[in-house]
Formats: sequence, structure tokens, C-alpha cells
Amino acid sequence: MLRGITKRAAVSAHPEDAIGLLTKKLPATYKPTIRPLIKHQAELFGVPDDAFKGNDPDYARSSFRSDEEALDAEIYTFGSVLIVVGTYRATRMKRSRNEDGELVTTEEEDFSVHITYAVPFVEDPDVTEFEAMVSDVWPGIGLQELRPISRRLRDLDKGKPRPAELPTAAEANAAKVLSEKSVRVLAIAIKSSKGLLLGDSAKQIPPAERGRIDELVDSLIESELIATEIVIICAKTSAQVNLLPSVEALEHLDKAGVRCACGRPLSDERQEKALTITDFGRAMLDGNRWMSTLVLQHLVTLGIPVANVRMEQIYSGEEVDCIAEVHGRIILFELKDKEFNRGNAYSFGAKIGIFQPDISVVITTEKVGVDARDHFMARSAGNPRARRPYVDSLDGESVTFVEGLNNLESGLDAIVTEVAKAALAPRFRSALSFSNPGPLSLLSAWAGEGP
Repeated sequence: MLRGITKRAAVSAHPEDAIGLLTKKLPATYKPTIRPLIKHQAELFGVPDDAFKGNDPDYARSSFRSDEEALDAEIYTFGSVLIVVGTYRATRMKRSRNEDGELVTTEEEDFSVHITYAVPFVEDPDVTEFEAMVSDVWPGIGLQELRPISRRLRDLDKGKPRPAELPTAAEANAAKVLSEKSVRVLAIAIKSSKGLLLGDSAKQIPPAERGRIDELVDSLIESELIATEIVIICAKTSAQVNLLPSVEALEHLDKAGVRCACGRPLSDERQEKALTITDFGRAMLDGNRWMSTLVLQHLVTLGIPVANVRMEQIYSGEEVDCIAEVHGRIILFELKDKEFNRGNAYSFGAKIGIFQPDISVVITTEKVGVDARDHFMARSAGNPRARRPYVDSLDGESVTFVEGLNNLESGLDAIVTEVAKAALAPRFRSALSFSNPGPLSLLSAWAGEGP
């Protein structure tokens, strides 16, 4: 699990050696890494620390934004939190007219501070103390969290965003119940039969699970996915005469004088309990909504804002199970409550071509067929875009597969972590570049020429 939080603030100017000042103010629980690396390397080379601060014309510090120059940076460890602080300067040309009405160009500088927190958990880290120290170095600083927004997600919405809605407690519980295959098979059988005799219910599940039939039925009833009714069976013809919601309803019909076609009172006929699907149960099973609910829950648990997720929508005539924006990247999900075969691969491949996601993910309750894997392997063989580190699965495929619901949580965690690593890497790369000496400065110091 990895997530990042980045904050930025514009400042009027940077104090001299601002990062050094911040490091001195921080308690010992905040451990700097860049300056100790510089000191250690300087000792190894036998040159002053200043050799790492020279400005070589052919050597520029890395910056994750092309319009800003990285001036200095430090990476702190604070418990399980990594903190990157960087100071930046941006130069822009401003055109205006002078007193004589002539158009002149002037150069202006803007300064900013960026702070990134990388954490291996979902909860926001407590950074009150750290940001108070930052305020001491840059008085009045107003840090604002940066939330990357995917332009493509906005384009898909076409001005009418339809973000997913957090599942209700009942939906979340039902999804959890239906995630067990035997329970799901039984629920589907009840839905298909439009009323299944309780005595026949055990026949609908695998023999190894039949000893648990009462437990499975109870779980479906408690989650309000199914209900029980009374079936009246004519003793003479063995035909089902009526379906009643309860014994009380039967007693009411007896009092009203309602009889079976054979002339006997309904209460004298054979009575059996039947299981029927509820409207709620039908809604959770239709379109595998229960599965969509599970995926949404896990994404939210991993820190993905529900506003960044779209579930069960149609774009350009194509049905999309789930599409999410994570750290500015688009992830397209295909959900299947069966084996994912070659036919499914062709269909999903077409969606990939239409939506051009950064990451494509297939989640199946069963397995991904060999022919489906081969299809995507062949498809990605000549596609350099499919080889980016945060796109490839462990097997180097252009589509990441999550097989079996027992792997759902860990699979989504791995995907979100890879995206977070790719998003955070430029900021860390920029900071780490300050631990490397400029080649000319190092050689000048080695030659005794000074910084």
C-alpha cells in the first residue's frame, strides 16, 4: 500500500539556505537523508561539501516540472512517513507598455515550496508539527493540497459527471455475502426458478457444500437477498395451488373460505417452504452489481476518492464496468463472474482501443483463459506504450489480471501502489538529484580550484 499527498504554496522569496534552516528547527524524530548523503560522499571523495552545490553548465538538477527550476530539496523520514520538501523558482516573461506606450518585456520570478508525503497507509498522516516548522521558515505560507485531475475523465463525463455513490450498509453486506461462490450459485438458482422449494435448494449447490445449506439460506435471508414463502400443493394432483407470504396469510384465506380446486381447505393441503428472490436481491445480481460494489469498496478503502470513480456507465455506446482516475492516471476495469475467455478479450480489447487507459485490469471470479492471455500478449508485443512499468503486470502483460475474489484486495492494492510509485517518483528523483555532485564542480574541488 502506498499513497501520496502533495501540497504547494507560492512564497515571495526563499530565505538563504531555507532547507538547512528547516532541518535545524525540526526535532530529531525527523531524519534528513540528502545532506547526510552529501556529507558521506564528500568524505569519500575527500572534497568539501560545496562540491555538491556547484552550477555546472552541462549539469542541471532534476525538476518534475519543465516550467520550474529546482533550487534545493531534502527528504526526511518520520516514522513510516517519507517527506520530500523542495524549493522552486519559475521565471516568466511579462509584456507590458511603459510610460511612453512602448511594448516592453520584463523578466519576473515566482517562488514556491512543494511538500510531498508518501505513506504506506490510507489515513492522512499527522503533519501538524512539521508544517508548523515550515511556517517558521516561510512565515504566512499557505499550503494547498494538489489533486491531479484527469482531463480524459472530464472528457468522458462531457460536462455531466456521474461519480459512483458509496454503497449503503445493506449493499456492502449483500456484496460480501454474494462473494462466496456457493451462496451466489444458490441465489442465482432461486432467482432463475422464480420460487425454489426449500427441499430442493441443496441440489443447486456442489455436493461438498450441501451440508451447509441451512447456513447459506440463512445468510441470504439475513441480508434480505431472498425471502421465504409458503407453497400450497394439492394432495390430489400434486400441483402448486398458491404461493403465500406467510402462515398468517393462509389462515386469513381459510377464514375467507378460499379452497383448493379439489374442494379441500387450503390449510388441509400440503405446505412447503419456498425461497424467492427479493427486489433487492435481483438488483444486486443483475449485471453483477454485487461485484461492482466490492470493487468500489476496495478502491475507496485504498484512498481513491469516490468522485474519481465511475461505475456501470455507457460511454460512446460501450458499457464500462468501472473506470477510475488514480494519481492522474486512468484505470479501466472489466469485471467477470466467470472465466475470462478469448471472446471477452476481444471485447475488452476494443474498449481499450476506444478509451486508451493508462492501465487495463481484468477482474474475474474464476480464471483467465490461456487463449485470452495469448491474445493480450500478442497485442502488446509491438506496443511500447504497454511496456511502461506501472502498466505491466508481474508477467509483463499489457493487461493486469486479478483472478479469484480471494486476490481482489491484494490485486487492487498492488495496482494502486504501482500507480502511486509512478506518480511520486519524479518528485523523489528531483530531490535525490541534489545528493549527486555536479561533475565539473567535483573535478574542480579535486583539482584544488575551490567551488
